[in-house]
Amino acid sequence: MTIPRPLKIALTVTSLGISALLYSCKTTPEEIPADEPPADVSETVDKEPDPPEPVETPEPVDAEASDPLSQGDIDAARAAVQRANLMGANRYFPSDYRNLLDKLNAAVARGESDPDSARTILKEIIAAADDLWLKTLTARRDEYHQRYRRGDEALLAVEADKFAPAEYRAAVDSIAAAEAMFDAEDYSGAQMKADETLESQGRLHYNLSENIRYVGILRRDTENYLGDAEDNEAFIYAPEELEDANTSYFAGISAYRAYDIENSAEAFTNAKRQAVLAARRSAVRRKQAETDAVLADTQRRLESASNLQTLNTDGSVNTPRPWEGDSYLAGNPLVDHSENVGEADIDDPELRRLDEPVAPGGGFPDAPADVPIENEGTQVNADEQNEDYLALAESLWQQGVNARNEAQFDLANDYFRRAQAYIDLYESNAVSQTYTVVYREVATDCLWRISERPEIFANPFLWPKIWRANRRIIQNPDLIYPGQILAIPPK
Repeated sequence: MTIPRPLKIALTVTSLGISALLYSCKTTPEEIPADEPPADVSETVDKEPDPPEPVETPEPVDAEASDPLSQGDIDAARAAVQRANLMGANRYFPSDYRNLLDKLNAAVARGESDPDSARTILKEIIAAADDLWLKTLTARRDEYHQRYRRGDEALLAVEADKFAPAEYRAAVDSIAAAEAMFDAEDYSGAQMKADETLESQGRLHYNLSENIRYVGILRRDTENYLGDAEDNEAFIYAPEELEDANTSYFAGISAYRAYDIENSAEAFTNAKRQAVLAARRSAVRRKQAETDAVLADTQRRLESASNLQTLNTDGSVNTPRPWEGDSYLAGNPLVDHSENVGEADIDDPELRRLDEPVAPGGGFPDAPADVPIENEGTQVNADEQNEDYLALAESLWQQGVNARNEAQFDLANDYFRRAQAYIDLYESNAVSQTYTVVYREVATDCLWRISERPEIFANPFLWPKIWRANRRIIQNPDLIYPGQILAIPPK
């Protein structure tokens, strides 16, 4: 008899339920004797197997979810962040870099309580750090481009391409080499080459600028010394030295305009040296000439005064006693001190080498001190008429000549001025002629009529000169007596 399939299913379910009930009532499992063989499954009744009991399938579980956060995970994220920092992220994008650090610290802190979430965040940090590294690389390369451009503009501003063409070309080629390394993704080598390029640009600019400044100082100093020489009339007193200085000066300008900085510096240095000599010699020669002019004038006045008649204190007349200064000069010839100005202490030019590492960050000789004038025991005093003024003047003139020959020009001029003061006193006592007072019944002599005589002054108003010259014997200018011999001073 064939059992319908629905009924068979029902019976099977009922049988399974009863078996489960019986199994649940057992407190211990049945023991199977060790020597009893298992039942032969081949002897079982061939029947359709019962359907298995439905079992709820659990959700698949990630095998790593329960693993703790490893140090390797943390180190990988830190390495990515450090890589971005080494590229310069903290300088170019400080906010982004700080956010990465904050997320990294937060992920490490979460690793104990939620390793899965922490691991996910670390992966995000690695990706963000890689993006930041690339972003920083681009920014850094752009910055290099800007610094190259500024460096090149600075070099062109000082005309490095003309003053130092080889060094300038080397700097330009270095830029190209750094760019080629960037294009080849040799980032480490590219950065080193870029930094080296910037350093070479800065070094060339600094050293060349210093050399240009140095040549400018040489030129300015030369112009100042040339000005001093002209102020001292070097075109009169030192024309040869002045011409040599000007020749070298213009040679320096020509060399500089031809971008030959070394020859320009050498020419300006030589011009400065020649200008110093021209200024010194012209100053000495000018001072010497001025002193010699006073010397000659004093000598002339002395020689003229020595041929005058003068009155003594008692009213008597001294006869002339001619004097010549040339005899003294023959034994004491005038010395030319302009040949003894010494060498111009001007150092040779010292230009910087263009590849030199860059670190961070004549006047006229002192005049001798004035020699104090010794007290000769004389003084210029109009009230004292007991001195031989001419002899004193001659002595002072000789001392002035000696001081002049020792290059003590100021002292010599002082001697000459004092000599001239004594000459003035001597000439005040000079007598050009004498006149004997005559009594006449009509228009007898008086100082007024004597002064108006043609052979005297031809001017009656000059009578005080006669009175002053004869005041030792004329107490009252209205009273003169016949027979008095009057000294007539020069007109």
